[in-house]
Amino acid sequence: MRDKIELQGMILSSMPVGDYDKRLVLLTKERGKITAFARGARKPNSPYLGLSEPFNFGTFSLIEGFDAYRLIGGEVKEYFPDVKNDIEGICYGTYFCDVLEYLSVEGIGDVNMLNLLYISLKVLGKKKISNPLIRRIFELKVLALDGEAMAAFSCVKCGKKQVSAFYLQGNGLLCDGCARQVQRAYTLSESALYMIQYVLSAPLNKLYTFQVADDVFREIDTVIGSYFSQHVTKKFNSLEILSSLS
Repeated sequence: MRDKIELQGMILSSMPVGDYDKRLVLLTKERGKITAFARGARKPNSPYLGLSEPFNFGTFSLIEGFDAYRLIGGEVKEYFPDVKNDIEGICYGTYFCDVLEYLSVEGIGDVNMLNLLYISLKVLGKKKISNPLIRRIFELKVLALDGEAMAAFSCVKCGKKQVSAFYLQGNGLLCDGCARQVQRAYTLSESALYMIQYVLSAPLNKLYTFQVADDVFREIDTVIGSYFSQHVTKKFNSLEILSSLS
């Protein structure tokens, strides 16, 4: 029998398998994305019933198999009840988990991705920042952590520090002169520029500490939305459900 291991992480998704089992996808600090099976977890008296729910963050006891793990216990440290009790919160939280399930690599731990998810779910539950703004901040930051950060601190064509417009084809920002030489450059206000640069450079614990005016949000909604869609082409069911609610 293989040895028991303990991994710290969060359940990204939980799906029924067979009559009573569940297939779990977890994002762990030590081994990145892993798949685990919880036998009998759908039985009413199962000790894994509450443990195997999406968004659960904690320490999970597992037995490693050839191509998956088997859940044998654990301790949940955060359930995110404020997210789970809100339909819109569930949709946004599920979307964040879907993105990380898509981007994360099996076998390679990434504490920053895990921390980003944890902090984003905590902010969703507090409801002090609008959910659409949380989404765009999350998308911009998760791409940066994945190695696809927007080039936002100098012109992507000439290198000047003074930037003023977003250029999707160049994956970043342009100065005034270069923006006039290309098609489809999107001019940004100083507030929108500052917000983008702040999110890219801020530590995770300072990420969700601001609000923006409606006109500024429309700018960053357009820019971050198009940038994220260019780098992540997968269509997520959670987003389709979210769109149906609005």
